[in-house]
Amino acid sequence: MNYKYNYVFFNSTESLYKKPDGTDYDTICVWDFMNSDSVQLVLCPLEHKSAFLRFLYGAYNSLRVARYIKLPFKRMWYPLYFKNKFKKDDKPLCFVILNHKLPVDYLKYLKKKHAGCKFVMLHRDFIQVSQRTNPELPQNPILDLEMTYDEGDSKRYNFPHFSEYESKIDVPVNKPFESDVFFAGRAKDRLPELMDAYHVLVSAGLKVYFFLTGVPKDQQVAYDGIEYASRNMSYKEMLYHTVNTRCILEVTQAGQQGYTSRFLEAVIYGKKLLTSSEYIKKSKFYNSDNIQIVSSMKDIDVSFVKEGDGFVDYQYNGEFSPYRVIDRIEEELNKKYPTQK
Repeated sequence: MNYKYNYVFFNSTESLYKKPDGTDYDTICVWDFMNSDSVQLVLCPLEHKSAFLRFLYGAYNSLRVARYIKLPFKRMWYPLYFKNKFKKDDKPLCFVILNHKLPVDYLKYLKKKHAGCKFVMLHRDFIQVSQRTNPELPQNPILDLEMTYDEGDSKRYNFPHFSEYESKIDVPVNKPFESDVFFAGRAKDRLPELMDAYHVLVSAGLKVYFFLTGVPKDQQVAYDGIEYASRNMSYKEMLYHTVNTRCILEVTQAGQQGYTSRFLEAVIYGKKLLTSSEYIKKSKFYNSDNIQIVSSMKDIDVSFVKEGDGFVDYQYNGEFSPYRVIDRIEEELNKKYPTQK
């Protein structure tokens, strides 16, 4: 791909030092970048070093430790964060930051080391979440560009908007499907709505599989088809259950103005979607035959789930590939730096 920059993609990571095993959400989303000539993927700092060295790095840079002890010489780790592997290094580097735990001092180090480099921060959650994670990084002058998936935040902060992204991977399909409706996620304040959906669907004779986390013990009522868990299943496993159901269920966060992962999964893997998100109507993929939007889970039309063979064709052609985000970044950087080569 003929980009102006060579892109280094610091992917989001939950741990400071544990290397993702490829079954997690963040890694699967950027799977298209594996072995790319134009985008170098950094799954975690020091990913090509030993597990012991990564553990030392994590302990040395722990925020919990930093509350009590200010350790010196943190910059000694900076040369080990990643190794530039681009075969053609005649282009400037653009560092795309999903890992919001990166210290600003590290970006300053990169700026000195790589002449003409650019820094772009992507927000795949509300910007206030990024501000809590690393208050120094969002809206820091060292950033050349910040972009958000949420249109509300885009207007509030005057940041360019990008559509959510996810790579398509091979997922085994078994027949018959294991469920008619599948939901997985943290219950949060959605438990009453999820229970409403459950009772409507089961009363209609449909088989459901709800995998719920974050439900207090005293609220965990035993029902067939509901599994309560203390931790999330891997994203790869979740995709298996997604592909092997007739219909995906989602209940969105209040105020959310962006495409959700459940919507992307439905389009990419050809599944019906039952959702509370009105925002989806903006998409070219929206079709009421394939996507049912309800304001109350008590209003679900169960015939929508029952019709068809469990697969629908959205005419998807890679529109949610992470390369589309790189295209958007190039577009915005070219506006800001039109004469820079």
